[in-house]
Amino acid sequence: MVINLNKKDANDIFKDTYESIVEVKVTEGEDIGYGSGVIISEDGKIITNAHVIIYEEDNLFDKVEIRLSYEDEYREVSILKYDSDKDLALLKLDNVKVKSIKTNTEYSYGDKVYAIGNGSNYGISITDGIISNPKLTIELSERNVITIQCDLTISEGNSGGALLDNKGRLIGITTFRLKDSSNKVIQGISYSIPYYIVNEFIECDNNF
Repeated sequence: MVINLNKKDANDIFKDTYESIVEVKVTEGEDIGYGSGVIISEDGKIITNAHVIIYEEDNLFDKVEIRLSYEDEYREVSILKYDSDKDLALLKLDNVKVKSIKTNTEYSYGDKVYAIGNGSNYGISITDGIISNPKLTIELSERNVITIQCDLTISEGNSGGALLDNKGRLIGITTFRLKDSSNKVIQGISYSIPYYIVNEFIECDNNF
Protein backbone atom coordinates (compact mmCIF):
# COMPACT_ATOMS: atom_id res chain seq x y z
CA MET A 1 0.00 0.00 0.00
CA VAL A 2 1.31 3.45 -1.01
CA ILE A 3 0.65 6.32 1.41
CA ASN A 4 0.81 9.88 0.09
CA LEU A 5 2.42 11.89 2.90
CA ASN A 6 1.90 15.13 0.95
CA LYS A 7 -1.87 14.79 0.88
CA LYS A 8 -3.73 17.30 3.06
CA ASP A 9 -7.39 17.54 4.00
CA ALA A 10 -9.46 20.72 4.22
CA ASN A 11 -8.61 21.21 7.89
CA ASP A 12 -4.87 21.02 7.16
CA ILE A 13 -5.22 23.43 4.23
CA PHE A 14 -7.09 25.95 6.34
CA LYS A 15 -4.67 25.78 9.28
CA ASP A 16 -1.68 26.19 6.96
CA THR A 17 -3.00 29.18 5.02
CA TYR A 18 -5.67 31.17 6.90
CA GLU A 19 -3.13 33.61 8.33
CA SER A 20 -2.28 34.63 4.74
CA ILE A 21 -5.90 35.48 3.86
CA VAL A 22 -7.42 38.81 4.90
CA GLU A 23 -10.81 40.47 5.00
CA VAL A 24 -11.01 43.67 2.95
CA LYS A 25 -13.28 46.57 3.90
CA VAL A 26 -13.84 49.61 1.67
CA THR A 27 -15.60 52.84 2.61
CA GLU A 28 -16.90 55.81 0.63
CA GLY A 29 -19.01 58.15 2.74
CA GLU A 30 -21.71 55.97 4.25
CA ASP A 31 -21.22 53.20 1.68
CA ILE A 32 -19.30 50.12 2.87
CA GLY A 33 -18.21 47.09 0.87
CA TYR A 34 -16.32 43.90 1.67
CA GLY A 35 -14.06 41.41 -0.04
CA SER A 36 -10.96 39.28 0.48
CA GLY A 37 -7.24 39.53 -0.13
CA VAL A 38 -4.18 37.28 -0.15
CA ILE A 39 -0.82 38.16 1.42
CA ILE A 40 1.86 37.48 -1.18
CA SER A 41 4.98 38.80 0.57
CA GLU A 42 6.25 39.08 4.11
CA ASP A 43 6.67 42.85 3.70
CA GLY A 44 2.89 43.21 3.54
CA LYS A 45 1.89 43.17 -0.14
CA ILE A 46 -1.67 41.92 -0.64
CA ILE A 47 -3.42 40.96 -3.88
CA THR A 48 -7.17 41.38 -4.36
CA ASN A 49 -9.65 42.11 -7.14
CA ALA A 50 -9.78 45.61 -8.60
CA HIS A 51 -13.58 45.55 -8.39
CA VAL A 52 -13.27 45.25 -4.61
CA ILE A 53 -11.59 48.66 -4.29
CA ILE A 54 -13.25 50.64 -7.11
CA TYR A 55 -16.81 51.68 -7.90
CA GLU A 56 -18.70 53.56 -10.62
CA GLU A 57 -16.41 54.03 -13.59
CA ASP A 58 -13.08 53.36 -11.97
CA ASN A 59 -13.43 55.56 -8.90
CA LEU A 60 -11.40 54.40 -5.91
CA PHE A 61 -13.06 53.99 -2.54
CA ASP A 62 -11.96 56.68 -0.10
CA LYS A 63 -10.64 54.19 2.46
CA VAL A 64 -9.36 50.64 2.07
CA GLU A 65 -8.74 48.54 5.19
CA ILE A 66 -7.89 44.92 5.86
CA ARG A 67 -8.35 42.69 8.86
CA LEU A 68 -5.97 39.83 9.56
CA SER A 69 -7.77 36.56 10.25
CA TYR A 70 -6.50 36.42 13.85
CA GLU A 71 -7.23 40.08 14.75
CA ASP A 72 -10.35 42.02 15.71
CA GLU A 73 -9.48 45.45 14.35
CA TYR A 74 -9.04 46.64 10.76
CA ARG A 75 -5.79 48.17 9.53
CA GLU A 76 -5.68 50.82 6.80
CA VAL A 77 -3.67 49.90 3.70
CA SER A 78 -2.36 51.83 0.72
CA ILE A 79 -3.11 51.02 -2.92
CA LEU A 80 0.09 50.42 -4.89
CA LYS A 81 -1.62 49.85 -8.24
CA TYR A 82 -4.64 48.32 -9.91
CA ASP A 83 -5.79 47.16 -13.35
CA SER A 84 -9.52 47.12 -14.06
CA ASP A 85 -9.14 44.99 -17.20
CA LYS A 86 -7.23 42.30 -15.31
CA ASP A 87 -9.46 42.87 -12.24
CA LEU A 88 -6.44 42.93 -9.96
CA ALA A 89 -5.20 45.35 -7.31
CA LEU A 90 -2.05 45.38 -5.19
CA LEU A 91 -2.32 46.71 -1.63
CA LYS A 92 0.37 47.39 0.97
CA LEU A 93 0.17 46.86 4.73
CA ASP A 94 2.93 48.51 6.75
CA ASN A 95 4.47 48.00 10.19
CA VAL A 96 3.38 44.42 10.84
CA LYS A 97 4.99 41.03 10.25
CA VAL A 98 2.79 38.81 8.11
CA LYS A 99 2.85 35.32 6.63
CA SER A 100 2.94 35.02 2.85
CA ILE A 101 1.54 32.13 0.85
CA LYS A 102 3.23 29.58 -1.41
CA THR A 103 2.24 29.50 -5.09
CA ASN A 104 1.86 26.99 -7.92
CA THR A 105 1.10 27.27 -11.63
CA GLU A 106 0.66 23.59 -12.49
CA TYR A 107 -2.84 22.09 -12.28
CA SER A 108 -5.27 20.23 -14.49
CA TYR A 109 -8.82 18.97 -15.02
CA GLY A 110 -10.34 17.35 -11.96
CA ASP A 111 -7.70 18.54 -9.48
CA LYS A 112 -8.97 19.10 -5.95
CA VAL A 113 -9.11 22.79 -5.01
CA TYR A 114 -10.09 24.95 -2.06
CA ALA A 115 -11.34 28.54 -1.85
CA ILE A 116 -10.58 30.58 1.27
CA GLY A 117 -11.97 34.06 1.76
CA ASN A 118 -14.41 36.34 3.51
CA GLY A 119 -17.52 34.49 2.32
CA SER A 120 -20.67 36.64 2.70
CA ASN A 121 -18.60 38.87 5.03
CA TYR A 122 -18.88 36.35 7.86
CA GLY A 123 -15.11 36.02 8.29
CA ILE A 124 -12.51 33.73 6.75
CA SER A 125 -14.00 30.39 5.67
CA ILE A 126 -13.20 27.50 3.32
CA THR A 127 -15.06 25.60 0.59
CA ASP A 128 -13.82 22.86 -1.72
CA GLY A 129 -14.39 21.47 -5.20
CA ILE A 130 -12.54 20.48 -8.38
CA ILE A 131 -11.14 22.22 -11.44
CA SER A 132 -13.69 21.94 -14.25
CA ASN A 133 -11.51 23.68 -16.83
CA PRO A 134 -7.94 24.86 -16.07
CA LYS A 135 -7.91 27.48 -18.84
CA LEU A 136 -11.24 28.85 -20.00
CA THR A 137 -11.58 32.11 -21.93
CA ILE A 138 -14.80 33.97 -21.22
CA GLU A 139 -16.11 37.13 -22.88
CA LEU A 140 -16.92 39.55 -20.08
CA SER A 141 -17.80 43.24 -20.46
CA GLU A 142 -16.58 43.20 -24.09
CA ARG A 143 -13.20 41.70 -23.26
CA ASN A 144 -11.80 38.17 -23.19
CA VAL A 145 -10.82 36.93 -19.75
CA ILE A 146 -8.68 33.84 -19.07
CA THR A 147 -9.98 31.98 -16.02
CA ILE A 148 -9.81 28.76 -14.04
CA GLN A 149 -13.36 27.35 -13.94
CA CYS A 150 -14.16 25.35 -10.81
CA ASP A 151 -17.02 23.27 -9.51
CA LEU A 152 -16.82 25.28 -6.30
CA THR A 153 -19.10 27.47 -4.20
CA ILE A 154 -18.15 31.07 -3.49
CA SER A 155 -20.29 34.00 -2.37
CA GLU A 156 -20.18 37.77 -2.10
CA GLY A 157 -17.14 38.65 -0.03
CA ASN A 158 -15.00 35.90 -1.60
CA SER A 159 -13.85 38.28 -4.35
CA GLY A 160 -10.08 38.61 -4.15
CA GLY A 161 -9.68 35.47 -2.06
CA ALA A 162 -7.44 32.46 -2.58
CA LEU A 163 -7.92 29.46 -4.86
CA LEU A 164 -5.60 26.76 -3.49
CA ASP A 165 -4.43 23.38 -4.71
CA ASN A 166 -4.44 20.22 -2.58
CA LYS A 167 -1.14 21.22 -0.97
CA GLY A 168 -2.38 24.65 0.04
CA ARG A 169 -0.52 26.55 -2.68
CA LEU A 170 -2.08 29.58 -4.35
CA ILE A 171 -3.08 28.85 -7.95
CA GLY A 172 -5.56 31.67 -8.51
CA ILE A 173 -7.60 34.58 -7.16
CA THR A 174 -11.35 34.01 -6.92
CA THR A 175 -13.09 36.70 -8.91
CA PHE A 176 -16.67 36.13 -10.18
CA ARG A 177 -19.68 33.95 -10.88
CA LEU A 178 -21.87 34.11 -13.98
CA LYS A 179 -25.61 34.66 -14.36
CA ASP A 180 -28.11 32.63 -16.37
CA SER A 181 -30.62 33.90 -18.94
CA SER A 182 -32.94 34.94 -16.08
CA ASN A 183 -30.17 37.10 -14.59
CA LYS A 184 -29.81 34.78 -11.60
CA VAL A 185 -26.38 33.85 -10.28
CA ILE A 186 -25.33 30.34 -11.31
CA GLN A 187 -24.48 28.65 -8.03
CA GLY A 188 -21.67 26.12 -7.62
CA ILE A 189 -19.58 27.28 -10.58
CA SER A 190 -16.89 29.89 -9.95
CA TYR A 191 -14.09 31.55 -11.85
CA SER A 192 -10.60 32.55 -10.74
CA ILE A 193 -7.71 34.51 -12.23
CA PRO A 194 -4.75 32.13 -12.77
CA TYR A 195 -1.71 32.90 -10.65
CA TYR A 196 0.62 33.35 -13.63
CA ILE A 197 -1.52 36.32 -14.69
CA VAL A 198 -1.50 37.61 -11.12
CA ASN A 199 2.30 37.35 -11.05
CA GLU A 200 2.64 39.24 -14.34
CA PHE A 201 0.54 42.04 -12.86
CA ILE A 202 2.58 42.12 -9.63
CA GLU A 203 5.90 42.32 -11.51
CA CYS A 204 4.72 44.97 -13.99
CA ASP A 205 6.10 48.42 -13.15
CA ASN A 206 3.15 50.36 -14.61
CA ASN A 207 0.88 51.84 -11.94
CA PHE A 208 -2.75 52.76 -12.52
